[in-house]
Amino acid sequence: MCGPLPRGRSIDSIGCMNTVKDVRAFLPLLAALLCAVCAAAAPPAVPQAAKPAETPLVWGPPSAGLVSALAVEGDVRVGGSFRIRLSLRSAAGQTIGLPSAGKAFGWVVIGQSLGDSKRVYYSEKVPMAAAAWPGELGGGSVVCLGPFDLSAATVFPSKAARSLLTAYLSGKDDADLPKAAGKLNEVLVAGRATAKFILCLPHEGAKPMLVTSAVVPVTVGPPDMASLKPDAREKFLADLMKQFDRGPWAGKEAHNTCVQLGKEVLPHVLKAVFETDRPSHARLWLTTTLADIRDPRSARALVKLLDDPSGGVQNVVAYHGVKQRSDHLDKALLAKVKASDATSRLAAWTLLGFMVHRSSVPEEVLKAGLESDDPRARGTAAEVLAAHASETNIRRLVALLADASERVRGVAAKMLGKSKNRSPGVLGALVKALDLPGETARQRVCDALSELTAKDLPYDPAAAEAGRAATVAAWKAWWAEKKPRR
Repeated sequence: MCGPLPRGRSIDSIGCMNTVKDVRAFLPLLAALLCAVCAAAAPPAVPQAAKPAETPLVWGPPSAGLVSALAVEGDVRVGGSFRIRLSLRSAAGQTIGLPSAGKAFGWVVIGQSLGDSKRVYYSEKVPMAAAAWPGELGGGSVVCLGPFDLSAATVFPSKAARSLLTAYLSGKDDADLPKAAGKLNEVLVAGRATAKFILCLPHEGAKPMLVTSAVVPVTVGPPDMASLKPDAREKFLADLMKQFDRGPWAGKEAHNTCVQLGKEVLPHVLKAVFETDRPSHARLWLTTTLADIRDPRSARALVKLLDDPSGGVQNVVAYHGVKQRSDHLDKALLAKVKASDATSRLAAWTLLGFMVHRSSVPEEVLKAGLESDDPRARGTAAEVLAAHASETNIRRLVALLADASERVRGVAAKMLGKSKNRSPGVLGALVKALDLPGETARQRVCDALSELTAKDLPYDPAAAEAGRAATVAAWKAWWAEKKPRR
């Protein structure tokens, strides 16, 4: 329902800055830094768990002869701990001198995508004085710093990044810092996030060096509900329901959080899913959430949603509802599919749902798919038939080779090729199907014949007409010679 957001480019290197008398001298550096770290807001294409400390380190780009890697430790939860470790090593295997621990510091950049918007936060300074900071870094050694607990660290919004980084890099005190967004464990919401660490190494009379880690994915889990006070629990759940409305991506994240929390969220989901003034994507994800939390209350609500005015909601029930394994819901779904006013698309989604989530399809649903006026439903039925290739189902697949839809004939041919059934009835029906129109269907028929007979005679839809006709004629001649004689 939504795609991954584009990633920003990484920081290849960050130049040095003059010390701090004239802030304007390093404004170009700040601009480049801001552009690069905003990449931390882009979520990864595939959801991933937070990396434990023992996960192989992913090193950032080299700068000042060093590379760094960030690791987020343990489970990260809303309102919980956020512990990190920073690793350093020489980029070229040479010994590198480091400034004193009292001068070195860094900050973390945290990004989250919430629907159509992004949030980026910059942490307060993380001093290196408390870490096991070395005076120099040997060529073959890796130093691990931390852990640093940033749970209650003050964070600043991205709109204040320029003034914040100016204050950091020019050595201004806390009185000159911009207005904070809050504490880190207060601003994070459940879902996916990214993090990177930027280490600042000041040098007397020279420009400070910035060493940036690679971006690491972080999964922020829901809070420990048992530890929340009743009013805080209700506020969190109400905010979670609002997250469904922010966009398809936010709805998916809210769904994941609800499934993690389980039956505790059901009363709120049951109320929200029937609010028809919600955006379409929100109701689809709310319906999916109900299907993924197995409970009699979920099953009863899904039965009601089969009559929802939104066809999309009905299709979600058809595909995901079978996960409930509820006899009551199964019967209602079968009745809906067989009803004269049932949409053919509903039959296709029901077929897919049973095939994917239950590995078997009721005969009534299969029959409805085969008799549907929607080619997608008949094509899906062909895939189901191939997955359960009994003698009866092979005959049904053979019958689909004469379907009015080229798409259905192509699917039936492909499924027969995979069936390994080399009976005369199958081979003869495939050869006969070559007389029907449709270049893609002919190609799949020839592919199926080649697969079943080990005869390499493919059909090229892009070939000249004479070449295509020759391929069809060759298959017919082969069958005329090989077919059984009565």
